[in-house]
Amino acid sequence: MSSKEIFMVSGAVGLLIFSMLFLDFIIRKNRLTRLNTYAILIFSCSAMMLSDWSNELDVVMANVFLLLSLRRIFSLRSFKNVERKILDATIWIVIASAFYFWCLLLFIPLYVGIMGIPHKSIRYYLIPFIGWAGLLLMYMTYHLLRDDPFIWFQQWLEEGSFDYSSYASKKILIFITFISATLIWTTISYLATLSSVMKKDRTNRRLVLYVLGVSIFMAIISSEKTGGELIFILTPTAIVISVYFEKRSEIWFREILLWIFVLLPIVLVFL
Repeated sequence: MSSKEIFMVSGAVGLLIFSMLFLDFIIRKNRLTRLNTYAILIFSCSAMMLSDWSNELDVVMANVFLLLSLRRIFSLRSFKNVERKILDATIWIVIASAFYFWCLLLFIPLYVGIMGIPHKSIRYYLIPFIGWAGLLLMYMTYHLLRDDPFIWFQQWLEEGSFDYSSYASKKILIFITFISATLIWTTISYLATLSSVMKKDRTNRRLVLYVLGVSIFMAIISSEKTGGELIFILTPTAIVISVYFEKRSEIWFREILLWIFVLLPIVLVFL
């Protein structure tokens, strides 16, 4: 293995570990689940089921920046330093889009979060536009001094694709089938538990569903279907499934599902 390959593998593993731990921090800070480690387990096992992350550093980096933005979006419910949090979330989303264009869709959950702020000001809605325009202007100025201010823009834009022929591999098909079936079942349970959640936490619990919907669309519309784009669904998926694991009923089914998450990555290694 060359030094470059070692660096790529080490970088991917390091970023995934950071993502896992930072996800746990976001969950605990915003009370998205009870105090447990189900989300870490689901995230790590799901990541191991997917592609060779050493070749997917761009999407792994994009996912890290999206987690940084989600931290700010979920913290809007505290109603403290709102303007700063909106700007921070905007900056992280735009940076993430430099690695994966469709990360810009996370502006949808950001605006949903803004709409949940009581006594909101019109300037809250303008901050993402101003922040995005400011970063765009800075980047264009940099390229104006260096080469062509518009070449990078053409390279940044990405067309959507609905060609899923690359998903024909057994590994990706098994992952998609398993996660889809599990998500359908657990999302129904997640929706049923919303009414029992404390009112101050209910906004963020709903926001998780918006993030889930957007992340699924981000993967669906990706121009290159390598399996790496599925990393974006892991964060909201881990949260939704964790809430299901917290139920006191259906113990036998939860145990089976938990063991599948643990054993499936090992099985997929041999496919």
